[in-house]
Amino acid sequence: MSNEQFIRSINLMTKEKFEVINEARILIVGLGGVGGTCLESLVRTGFQHFIIIDSDIVDASNLNRQILFNRLDIGTDKVFAAKKHVMQINSDLDIKAIKLKINGENADIFEDFDFDFMIDAIDDIPAKVFLVKYALEHNKPFVSSLGMANRFDPSKIMITRLDKATGDPLAKKFRYELKQKQIDTKKVNVCYSQELPLKDRTNLNSIMMPPSSAGLNIAYHVLSHFISE
Repeated sequence: MSNEQFIRSINLMTKEKFEVINEARILIVGLGGVGGTCLESLVRTGFQHFIIIDSDIVDASNLNRQILFNRLDIGTDKVFAAKKHVMQINSDLDIKAIKLKINGENADIFEDFDFDFMIDAIDDIPAKVFLVKYALEHNKPFVSSLGMANRFDPSKIMITRLDKATGDPLAKKFRYELKQKQIDTKKVNVCYSQELPLKDRTNLNSIMMPPSSAGLNIAYHVLSHFISE
């Protein structure tokens, strides 16, 4: 990896802290609007080791907001298109791409590799609950993204605890399911929009700004975890 490519990152955070993030192993589950921007931001900052997981294919309707993909990727697996994209930014990346829909039945996959931080950027509640449960049981730092659909304002995105994320329908369901598993929601960090979603919408619609803002907030949260004093 060329230091010239990352000289501004190194000068900003110091060489010692850059070496810390360069060794960190990041797991990202979900490579859509949130996870994709988060991945690219971390790669451009200087993180080098990734495990990325997604089960979807690139659809034309993704292109209005998902930064990793272009028209040539339509119909291909997101996880492999994502790997190709970020390898063009840094060809020295150590990145393991796994096409998989996470659920409780394939939990053993996490025993095959180690990671230092987990990012949950999916919207499937049972899978999110499983990821939180796994992270807490294995003492892994993590953050989960909440709903970004049917919103416009990127300035309303923040990281908080799940018990403080009010007004988000996804957060409400998430809290309920975690409590059924006796999981303390105060231990769950989430990326959350303070903007209330538009009402009377039958579909989940989205533009680039809120999910990308969430991805950048999560990337900063991860960076802070590793370089804070």
